[in-house]
Amino acid sequence: MSKKKIYISSPITGYNLNERHKFFAQIEKELTILGYKAVNPMAKPIPDSAPYTEHMKEDLRLLLGCDGIVVPNRWRCSKGCETERRVADACGIPVVGVIGEMHDLQITNAI
Repeated sequence: MSKKKIYISSPITGYNLNERHKFFAQIEKELTILGYKAVNPMAKPIPDSAPYTEHMKEDLRLLLGCDGIVVPNRWRCSKGCETERRVADACGIPVVGVIGEMHDLQITNAI
């Protein structure tokens, strides 16, 4: 059986991109240890300097190929995270985990 693909959703815009790359890599590593195939939007082949809309189109394309999504506990504070969460809900992609304030990953709905 193939590993379930889990999309990582977390704010990017307005943050230090080097820190965001490290943070997403850490969540990716944690998901991998838990037996999932992590889908890290920070690892996509689009330059960081590309327009926001280009990033969101690619992020949503990646999300739609996933079996689940992990979201920050304050996902409504980020336009991108809110969009990803709403698209996931509309398409039947379950939230399987939450990234807490201390950047800790909690799987709440294993698939």
